[in-house]
Amino acid sequence: MKKIGLFIGLMLACAHLQADVAVVNIWSAIPGNSNQLFKNGMEAKAIHETMGASVSIATDQQGDMHYVVSFTDWAAWGRFQDAAATNKAWLSFWQRASDQGTAEISGTYMLNIATVAETKPASVVFSWDVEPAKTQDFVALSLKSKAMHERMGASIGILVDELGDVHYEMTFPSWEAWGKFQSKAESDKEWQAFYADSLEDSIASLIKVWRLSAM
Repeated sequence: MKKIGLFIGLMLACAHLQADVAVVNIWSAIPGNSNQLFKNGMEAKAIHETMGASVSIATDQQGDMHYVVSFTDWAAWGRFQDAAATNKAWLSFWQRASDQGTAEISGTYMLNIATVAETKPASVVFSWDVEPAKTQDFVALSLKSKAMHERMGASIGILVDELGDVHYEMTFPSWEAWGKFQSKAESDKEWQAFYADSLEDSIASLIKVWRLSAM
């Protein structure tokens, strides 16, 4: 099984932004430095947005920071990378943050965004390890799932990473709304039948569930 993680993705999450591609960096704070980690994240966000990127920040159930930088296409990401190498404000911040040593990066993920979820405070991202050459089939299944879940009150984003794995994001206006959605899903006959059928000939394995709160 391939090693996968998200923020999502995410975050977050990345599907929150009106973009076609995103890069997610997941940061874990060195004990005692959580507040400084998120302070640094907000400072980095301000700099990156002046450089033309769209940025979102979320925290997961483990307290890690998901830092999502989104672009209209990979060429725009490349231009951003080139500019970062000479941007004085960014280089100064990066040197200072590195000297502080408040966090370690635990993952970086490159994502193509198939569908975009609405921007909401609470998100749940399901990361799926998809069988080789089955990514498009799983995206098709995810689109069917999306229609049912949106009928029940969730907003759905579907993201595909560089390994061909799929991250399925559900956003809600609050965690209470998420709880109500859970109750609906448990009694929804169409969803339960679809889910049971998908398990009979599964082409993916669920390997991570992220609960993300927007910052």
